[in-house]
Amino acid sequence: MKTGSFSFANFAAIWLAALLSIVTVQSVAAQSTRNWDRRVAAGSEMEFQWLNYDEKTCKDRGHPRLIINTPPSLGTYRAERRKFTQRTGRCKGKKLSVLLVYYVAGRTKGRDRTSYTIRGAGDIRINLKMRIY
Repeated sequence: MKTGSFSFANFAAIWLAALLSIVTVQSVAAQSTRNWDRRVAAGSEMEFQWLNYDEKTCKDRGHPRLIINTPPSLGTYRAERRKFTQRTGRCKGKKLSVLLVYYVAGRTKGRDRTSYTIRGAGDIRINLKMRIY
């Protein structure tokens, strides 16, 4: 009987460890994906800013890259690279690279689903649900 109990305890411990590792992997993946619902007027644009720097050392890592995964059907994207001077916090006064991503809504009202990835020090996937009014 002790052997059967021991086997069940081992099986339960292995199963629990496997379950926890799956949950951990899913939560790590969730940190790199953002799901946003936004509203924008037809014919106008919405700006998203992305910095690419080391928060501990304030070292600039250059401009991140925009990769469009799912193109918008009711609008377009445009991007601009700029330098940004941090005004507050640990990196105050440092010039950092910023990528400005603009969702430019078309004239047609409706709902648009699109996604893009910001490739920098770490990849961030953005899933946008745009409501054009």
